Amino acid sequence: MRSFVYLIVVIFLFSSFVNACDRCLHRSKASYFSSASALSSGACAYGPMATSFFAGHISAAIPTIYKDGAGCGACFQVRCKNPKLCNSKGTIVMVTDLHTRNQTDLVLSSRAFRAMAKPVVGADKYLLKQGIVDVEYQRVPCNYGKRNLNVRVEEASKTPNYLAIKLLYQGGQTEVVGIDIAPVGSSQWSYMSRSHGAVWATDKVPTGALQFKFTVTGGYDGKTVWSKRVLPANWNSGRIYDSGVQITDIAQEGCDTCGHIWN
Repeated sequence: MRSFVYLIVVIFLFSSFVNACDRCLHRSKASYFSSASALSSGACAYGPMATSFFAGHISAAIPTIYKDGAGCGACFQVRCKNPKLCNSKGTIVMVTDLHTRNQTDLVLSSRAFRAMAKPVVGADKYLLKQGIVDVEYQRVPCNYGKRNLNVRVEEASKTPNYLAIKLLYQGGQTEVVGIDIAPVGSSQWSYMSRSHGAVWATDKVPTGALQFKFTVTGGYDGKTVWSKRVLPANWNSGRIYDSGVQITDIAQEGCDTCGHIWN
């Protein structure tokens, strides 16, 4: 039964990914938040730590990118199309919030918006004055160097009644669409459900040290990443734990306009 449920989830997400094709090159508009704190209280629930990701180069995104929270943590390269004001590479941003207005696909932090400007004194300030600019954007792999996927235990968690976690520093170019947990050394797996944004939760918390299986999908790919020891038996809320693994997969997707944004 569990496998059947996952099959349905993967098929549904596969269909939505193909339709959205966020790994394709898109042309739209982008604006910016004057205060990064607006993004730190975003729908992905990263909280104040959001402004530390990618040196504060973060963004709110439209629902087809946000994907009910599955798109939280996805990375996009964004390039301004005004050659008089903007450099040719743009900047990489991480999705930390949901944006529902139709005027733009992305709302960047002001730091990320300014990073699209040419390296000329005053160019970034003049770019900010534009407010909204034409852009190209495309999903790219997130690169955290040698940092592993981390699991943050949310403050509301309390054994044995409730466990809520948030995934941090997920590399690659795919989404986590399912999480199973079990005591270390056990094959009695139970599943977690997406609570909101990047937060997953369960009200059936196994005792002892916990292992995790992450179901990952993106484009035509699907796989399970097994972390054999994530949380110790005495885990604490508010703490961040190293999963010992990293998801580095590059999604495969059929799209005529896929390619590097700087081509």
